[in-house]
Amino acid sequence: MRPEVLMYSTDDKITFWDIKNLNSNDISISIDDLKKTQDIFVQNHIHGVVMWDIDYHTKFQNIPNKPYIMHYMWDISLLDRNILWIVWPRKNSDYSHHVLQRLFDYAKNYDLVTISGMAEWVDQLCHAFSVKHDIPTIAVLWGWIHHFLQSGQRHIIESIVDHGGLILSEFKIDFIPTKYSFPQRNRIVAWLCDRLFLPEAWAWSGSLITANFAYDLGKPVYAVPGDMFSSMEEWIFELIQSQKASFITDFASFFAQNFHPNLKAQSVSLPVDLSAQENQILSVLSTRWQMSLDSLVQETNIDLDALMMNMTLLEMNDFVYQNIPGMYCLR
Repeated sequence: MRPEVLMYSTDDKITFWDIKNLNSNDISISIDDLKKTQDIFVQNHIHGVVMWDIDYHTKFQNIPNKPYIMHYMWDISLLDRNILWIVWPRKNSDYSHHVLQRLFDYAKNYDLVTISGMAEWVDQLCHAFSVKHDIPTIAVLWGWIHHFLQSGQRHIIESIVDHGGLILSEFKIDFIPTKYSFPQRNRIVAWLCDRLFLPEAWAWSGSLITANFAYDLGKPVYAVPGDMFSSMEEWIFELIQSQKASFITDFASFFAQNFHPNLKAQSVSLPVDLSAQENQILSVLSTRWQMSLDSLVQETNIDLDALMMNMTLLEMNDFVYQNIPGMYCLR
């Protein structure tokens, strides 16, 4: 690990300019603090590249206000691949969920990488579908990697990494995510992706703003015909009408025109060892046709945060699905 990466990550007072003009006599950090930071990096297989490194990817170089240091876990070479950014509204509908399922039915046959932002439910579902279909996925975090590893989302990160994905973060070791770090993260995702897919969007939603931002960067934006009974349809149509997005009416043609076929043999899925909580959830679900999160909390006595994590993992591994958003059924 480069010393400037450790120093920058260890002390929240150290700036990029301090490490660029590094003089160890001018920077006072205890050996114990440096060792603690190094242990976190080593134990979690976290790496860091500085903007003047030869390994600093060209896609990072193109980002306005490019990250001084980019931290990552696992396969940084995924940035060389054809990357599809899937953007969801936070209040996604049953319609968009079915659209995404249909999208991945085709995506699994092509050489591509997905990218999203690891936000709960919304972005995580993109990562979950990618893992399920053996597609490498990149998660760009809006906080320091270790913060997420210490949270209930650790299993999501581990699942992404275990399936050949990539975790990225430009933030320091002590940085706690805020609402202001979301747009900071999104600028990175927008520059890393090659194409953006938008299943649906609410008026003035972040996903609609993101689609316009990607268009301004010259990234192709794609959307599908919306649900005619939904108010979201008009905003998708407005994107199409203003020529900021292209309609997808046939996923087969979309993937054939934009991606190369995946010629590698599909990997064999290994049996999944379920936790006691996951087995408990499946047991309760087996007694009902469908259940909400609130009902599951009452029946299992598992707190909501832990339940949400377990439901995401079960959905990733194809044990459960959402019949309608927020209502879970056994496969």
